[in-house]
Amino acid sequence: MSDHPFIISRRAALAGAAALASTGTAAAAPGPNDEAQLYELAKAEGKIVWYEAAPLEAMQNFVVRFETKYPGVKVQLMRTSGPQQYQRFLQETEAGQHIADLLLLSDQPLTHDLVEKKMLASWRVPTFDRVPESFRIGDFAYAPYTTDMAIVYNSNRVTEDEAKLLGSGWKSVIDPVFKNRFAIVKRKCGACYAPIQMFLSPKMEKEYGLPFLRAIAAQRPRVYSDNPIALDRIIAGERDFVFWLWEGVALTKWQEGAPVRWVRPSPTPLFGNSWQAVSANAPHPNAARLFQNWVMSEEGAKGLQLDYGGMTTLIGYPDQRPITNEAWWKPITEVYSVDWDNWAKNYESDMTAWQKIEDTARG
Repeated sequence: MSDHPFIISRRAALAGAAALASTGTAAAAPGPNDEAQLYELAKAEGKIVWYEAAPLEAMQNFVVRFETKYPGVKVQLMRTSGPQQYQRFLQETEAGQHIADLLLLSDQPLTHDLVEKKMLASWRVPTFDRVPESFRIGDFAYAPYTTDMAIVYNSNRVTEDEAKLLGSGWKSVIDPVFKNRFAIVKRKCGACYAPIQMFLSPKMEKEYGLPFLRAIAAQRPRVYSDNPIALDRIIAGERDFVFWLWEGVALTKWQEGAPVRWVRPSPTPLFGNSWQAVSANAPHPNAARLFQNWVMSEEGAKGLQLDYGGMTTLIGYPDQRPITNEAWWKPITEVYSVDWDNWAKNYESDMTAWQKIEDTARG
């Protein structure tokens, strides 16, 4: 797939030609390392429309860093996650209504499908060789940060011994001591599915499987419609912990002083959940490519760590998050690597089964 042609919209090509008309020089698409030319063309376009799946507040702070470095290029955020973002972008593209310049899509198989449909542009970022193969799809899409699953709890309501119990294994959630005390999320998204895939995987189904999922619902958890909502309600003390979220979203609240901590039982799903790509029909293609370069740079990695709490996938960039200095914070000891073939095949049926089980919860 890496030989898919570099695609620039007709509008962008005409705009680039007009920009150079006064010099009598033919317009040429800038390469990934031609930052100065890319920035000039980006300023002429003026904006980026970014469909993204992460919590808005964190990404708004992240965007400010880019806009500060590149004055004259504004980023318009539109939060829509998982299958909803995919369907929206697919329908708009098929209708010729090109709105999004960039996607940050929380589903690798759906992103891969857009590559197959030739709806994403080939763009080899300058740091391409520092991105592990498992965190990129050819040169079309990149996972800028890792996602690792955690049980996030209110540190004013969960004792140290209870936190230790939660961290001892995923099955700890069905201990009677936690009945009617936690939250779950009923939503279809990548972070929502990774633990479900693990629990239902052939290697772990005997230990967990559907009986374990039913046992979770029997604990009378409160069901919320979205991950940020569940986290806010945990902070407010409506429930004591959420089974499960990801470390990055909890870390942003911790940095704000919220009473949250988390544990990551073993094995811990860790994967590239959010995949960023430039639309093949981006209305602002040069600005989109400039932003893609920046996100995958060391400056972008720093911003992701500080604003979003995500650990960059960029090889050689250290984890400088203050959380690593906390005595209660523990590194991951065993990773569960998601099976993308399994994901593509079973996502819909697995999530449908889990959501039907969630409907039986009466917390």
